[in-house]
Amino acid sequence: MPRHGNGYGHPVIVSSAVCQEFFEAQTAREVIYRVPQRLRILDVSTSSIFEDFNSQESYERCVRKFQARK
Repeated sequence: MPRHGNGYGHPVIVSSAVCQEFFEAQTAREVIYRVPQRLRILDVSTSSIFEDFNSQESYERCVRKFQARK
C-alpha cells in the first residue's frame, strides 16, 4: 500500500489469495485492513496516490493536471 506523509493511497496491489474475501466483504477497505500483518507499506515521494478517477470527469481533470506539469 503506498504511503505519502501520513496518508495511504492507491493503487493497492492485492494478492489473488484474498480474492474470495472481496466477494464476501461489503467494502474493499474491510479486506485490506482485516489482517494488518498482510500489509506491506511503500513510502512514495508523490501525492498523486491520493488522486481519484471515479468518473470520466475526474479522470480528465487528472490528465489535465499531469499534462500541465510537463
